[in-house]
Amino acid sequence: MKELTAESLYAWAAGRCSRSEYCRNEMERKMREKGADAALARTMVQRLVDEGYVDDARFARAFVHDRTLYERWGRQKTRQALLMRGLNSSDIDNALHTIDEEQYVQTLRTLLEAKARTLRAESPYLLRQKLLRFATSRGFETHLVMENLPSSEDD
Repeated sequence: MKELTAESLYAWAAGRCSRSEYCRNEMERKMREKGADAALARTMVQRLVDEGYVDDARFARAFVHDRTLYERWGRQKTRQALLMRGLNSSDIDNALHTIDEEQYVQTLRTLLEAKARTLRAESPYLLRQKLLRFATSRGFETHLVMENLPSSEDD
């Protein structure tokens, strides 16, 4: 196994960052897994930040975009995932403000309609409860889910 030098670690990390977005904590963790000690990892991450390879705000915007558009997560689940990655609240809030509200609500409606077709319930009330639990587990806000639950003829 090759010896891990600061320059080889930097080259490896810069290559990773040029292909995908990483936040500071993720990149530092990856460097530690590669065998770097904590001080070297912090130094290299700071160099990556200074040179623009790592940017937590840019990472947050990309993460929010991907999770809300492709994974169809709600704001709450997305916020929690970013907090767990160690991002600060202002970067998270700014990234969440980039969500297009119309598209967000339409995504919620589409999810609810699709899920309603697959669920069986003894009453419309129980069906609505199942849909509420489903959508909130996806991270959508309760008030928004309640406003967009599909109506049933028996309510």
